[in-house]
Order: sequence, then structure tokens, then C-alpha cells
Amino acid sequence: MKLPVSWLREFVETSLDETALDDRLTMAGLEVEETHPSAIGSVYHTKVTPNRGDWMSVLGTAREASAALNCPLTWTAPAVQSSIGAAALPISIDIQNSTLCPRYAGQLLGSVQIVDSPAWIADRLTAAGMRPLNIVVDVTNYVMIELGQPLHAFDYDKIPNGKVVVRETLEGEVIETLDGTQRPLPAGTLAICDSTRPIAVAGVMGGANSEVTESTKTILLESAHFDPGTVRRASKALGLSTDASYRFERHVDPALPLIALARAVELLKEFAGAVPLSDPLDVYPVPIEPHTIELYPDKVNKILGTDVSHAVTIEALERLGLTVDGSSEPYKVTVPTFRPDLRLPIDLVEEVGRIIGYENLPETIPGRPGTPATDGPEAAYGTRVRRALAALGLQEVSTFTLAAPSAFDDAAEAEKRVTIRQALSAELSGLRQILLPNVLDVLARNVRHRQTRIALFEVGKVFFRVGEGYGEGRKVAAAITGDQGTGQAADFYTAKGIVEQMLASLNFKTVEFVAAQRPHMHPGRTANVLVDGVVAGYLAELNPKTVKDSLDVQAGLGRIAVFELDIELLRSLEPDLARFKHLPRFPSVARDIAIVVALDVPYASITNAVRSASTSGLLTEISLQSVYTGERMASDKKSVALRLVFQAEDRTLTDAEVDSELASIWTALTQQVGAEQR
Repeated sequence: MKLPVSWLREFVETSLDETALDDRLTMAGLEVEETHPSAIGSVYHTKVTPNRGDWMSVLGTAREASAALNCPLTWTAPAVQSSIGAAALPISIDIQNSTLCPRYAGQLLGSVQIVDSPAWIADRLTAAGMRPLNIVVDVTNYVMIELGQPLHAFDYDKIPNGKVVVRETLEGEVIETLDGTQRPLPAGTLAICDSTRPIAVAGVMGGANSEVTESTKTILLESAHFDPGTVRRASKALGLSTDASYRFERHVDPALPLIALARAVELLKEFAGAVPLSDPLDVYPVPIEPHTIELYPDKVNKILGTDVSHAVTIEALERLGLTVDGSSEPYKVTVPTFRPDLRLPIDLVEEVGRIIGYENLPETIPGRPGTPATDGPEAAYGTRVRRALAALGLQEVSTFTLAAPSAFDDAAEAEKRVTIRQALSAELSGLRQILLPNVLDVLARNVRHRQTRIALFEVGKVFFRVGEGYGEGRKVAAAITGDQGTGQAADFYTAKGIVEQMLASLNFKTVEFVAAQRPHMHPGRTANVLVDGVVAGYLAELNPKTVKDSLDVQAGLGRIAVFELDIELLRSLEPDLARFKHLPRFPSVARDIAIVVALDVPYASITNAVRSASTSGLLTEISLQSVYTGERMASDKKSVALRLVFQAEDRTLTDAEVDSELASIWTALTQQVGAEQR
């Protein structure tokens, strides 16, 4: 905010020069970013935080200076300007939603002369960054800067029967705002209306259909309080930000409307010849009352590391305009309506620290370490996934949740994409539904920097529509390319091994890989990952054409293996914790078998057949020894060599027991996968 220093000095008594006053305000939290000259002296540029709407005025800044400097606030509220008995004109105010508009005050003024403002008003407005127009507009802006309450003047003769209705707009309503733009109003926008049409967007800008012009003689002066979120939504929806909306969005004191109205009428009487035609009409259905916070005074010293007395604590709070009942503990601190940011005891502790001065707080060591934070179940499970993948040599990346539509998105899920209404760019137009495109972008960037050995993963949230609302989930995705230390380029089986090891570390025993087809994935090297019979994700190699067309990397990069799994699903299927077992006391027996099956029979089908045949629990391990195709093997067949390990916990197995198990296994292989003995 631009604040003329000479104007500020009219509200607070201080002998400090501009530099010293600047420093004290900054150390109290109201940062003065720079000072520049003007026709009426120096002007501060203050940095107003979003929670301190009261700082958006001379009065609010003066209150802060008065508290920080412990000097008197010389401002006094103006007296209400009443009617002097002129002929009454009809005026009525109807608030249809008191949550969105808790208070609306107005007053009629007649005999208004639309003239230029006196030089001192024009100079102050110019110094504050506003352009003088005429006395009516200038007074509303002047009072807004002085007290923080936006005002608006309507031409009364353009409001049929003087009826003002504060309501939400209906579908299809349009208004031409004072900037000359026709603006369709989204249904539900809070508007000031006459009996049939909107005449202003509440808290944002007035309409041309009720504008004050040079021929205006009678005005209705509005001074209202609007819900900050309501004004913010309207401003964003219309793409229209004004000095009024900027203040309303940050909260305006609901106690100000009558005070600001009185000040504006006072100035208009003096400089525009205005005559009050009515007493102020104040519609305030449910008054907003000051709230109370309980504060234990010892907490102040404990948190700030100070040793101030209770009297100092009380004085600091009272200097800020708060009322303190210190007759017993906890203190009852009543917070005025201009400080809605104060809600918790810690807020009051911060206020005491500001008034003492941050530069005066001692450096102390906490008396004891705080209780360490712990992850919730979801985050803890994500950490287990991260540790498992990091242990397997993958490097974690973290990418934006905002993303553009991707070629890898599931077309069937397109309608569930969460889009941003006012996206800054196409690349940030919505929330991601999957993680893989972002991980591949990172991989491509590394490839362009001539990295050839890359193994990346990300654990993160994804987002989607659920009916009229929104939902979110958590996934893990990875992309691997290049030699990962095995002497061979990474491929489908590299990713498969990583997924198997990761799931094993999460205690999953039953994991299957079933051939599948997915867009942009290699048609023969894609599989769904089944955990306990449920599809938890997929793994694949990218189609080489996709690598060339979608990743913008040079041809000949080599294979890129990827996978993406649903962590929320895995967590819901989480098995019991792994339990240690005693080492076996009795020896195991290993038998090797070789079978011939059709070339398209998956390895998972073979192992499933073997396990289904061994119902005694003696089969403890199945491992692949080799796969052979070539000479003396039919072109549509392959030879698969397996090692089967049998073991009992209570005895040494006999050859007869093992042979019986093998006979059952051969039967199952023959019947289920059409295997022949080689």
C-alpha cells in the first residue's frame, strides 16, 4: 500500500523521523519496502500480508504505529451525519443472504454538486496511487484509504423506488461495469440489485446503469461489509481486481460501515454541497461480535524465551487495542473485530513478541527437545516403498502435480481429469491422473544431457473427479533405461525383477504377471501386475515409436522399461508382518525338470500349475533355470527348465515322497499348460 507519511502523522503523535518510523514499523511486522517522494512529502510502500486487511488504511497503520511506539492515537471517529428534515425519498435495503453480506448501510444525499476535489484531497489521492476524478468518486476513495472501508455512490434517480436488494445472481444475468465492459455474471455471484437487475458486483465494481455523472443530484452512498471469500470468488471469476476487492478479500472491519459513512458525508457536505436526505439506514441482521481467547501468561515467556512480567504482557496486548481481563488465569483477551487473524493463544504470543520487538528477543536454547513428528499410515507406507526402490538402485524424483494432458493418459478416464479454470499455461492446465508422464519427462531431460544409465521413480498423489466432487490416490511409477550394472541394457525383465523385489519387501507372497495390451507400450512386453489376484498396476517396455515421437529424444536410445502401481490398493491388501522362522533342521531335496510348452505360454501359468499340484506343503521353491528355442525345437515351442525344491520341517524326505509330488506336478503341467516332458 502507498501511504503518505504526512497523512499518517495526523493520526498518531510521534517525533521520530521517517527513517526511524520506517524501521520501527518494519520490526513490528509491517514491512516498509521503500520510500519515494511526492508533492506532499514522503510516501511509504508497505507490504501488507494477506491476513492483515486492517493495514490497508491510514487508520490501521496508525494503530500499528501507536502500539509499536507506545504513543497516542489522535484519531477520533466522526459524528453520524443525520437528516436535516428535507423531504423524504423512499429507500429500502433487502439483504437476502446475511452470510455473504452481514451488514449493509446506506444514506441518501441531495443537492450534490459534481465538481473537482480540493487540491489537498487530490494531492493525497495522487500520492496514494489513485487518479482524482470528481468530488463524489474522490471522497469514496479518500475514505477507503483513510479508514479502510470501501464505499460506493449510486445515482439515486436510476434506482426505481429506491429499492436496493443484496442477492446472488441468477443464470444469464449480465452487467456493464464502470470500466465499460459487458460482463456475464456467474450464477451465485453476490450483487447489489434494484428490483429487477444487478447494479453493482458486491465489493468489486459498480455498474454503468447506476453510475454518478455530471447531471447527478441525488446519490445513495453505500457502506457495507461483505464476506471475503465471496468477493474473492467474484473477482477471480470476472478477472476483475479493484482497490475495493483487494481490501474486502483481506477482511474489512464490520464495525466500520457507519463510521466511514459519517466521514464521507462530512466531506461531501463541505466540498460538494451535499444535504443528507435521510438518516443512515443500517441493516445488520446478526451483528459480528468481538471474540475472546484464553491465554496463560506463562506461555508467553516459555515460547518467546523472555522473562517479561505479566504486567508487560497485558500492556503489550492493550496497546494493540485488545481488552485483557487479567484477574485470573487464563487471561480472557477480547479481540476487536478489526483483528480476525487472532484466533489462537499462539497468535497472542506472537503479538506480544512484535510489541516487545523481535530484535529484543533473547537467544535461548529450548528447555527440552520437542516430540518428533511421526508419519501417518499412508505416508509411512509410501516411505516403505521409497526405501525398497532406493535399495534397488533407483533414484527418487519429485515433480509437479499440475500437468498437461499426456499421450499416456487412459482415454477412458479422460472425463475424470481435474482441470484448472484459469490455468497459467497448457503445461499447468490440470491435476495429474498418473505419474508416468512426469517421470518420463525427467528421464528425457537426463537423456538430453547425455546420461545413459537412468533409473528413476516417484511416489506421489494423483487426482480425479468423483461425481460432483474430487478424489485423490497415491501411486508409484518408475522408468529405467541403460545398463544398470548387469552388462546388459535394461528391459521388461529388469522392471519385472524390481517390481518383484519391491513387493517382496512389502511381504507380498502371491504376485503374478499376466500379458496385457496398453497404448504406447510394446505389444509383446507388457503385463498387468496382480497382487493376491487383484490388478495393482502394470509394467512394460515403451513402444519404440512412442519413445521417438512423445519423448523428444534421439533415436537409438534403447529400451525404456516402466511400471506404475497403485499404492493405496497395495496398502489395502497389505499382508501380515513377516515373521521369522527357525532355520530348517532337515535337508532339502532339489529336482530339475525340463518341459516343452507352446511359445506363448507365460511363465506365470507354468508356476501356477506347479503350485496347484503340490498340496502337501512340501514344495518350498520354484526357480527358472533356462528357456531354450532353436535347433531341434519346433518354431512354435520352447523348452523351460525348472528347479523344484522340496523340504519338510519334521523329517528327511524319502525318494518316494518326492516322486509322488513330481508325478502330481507332471499331471498338472500336462493338463493346465499342455506341457510335454523333454
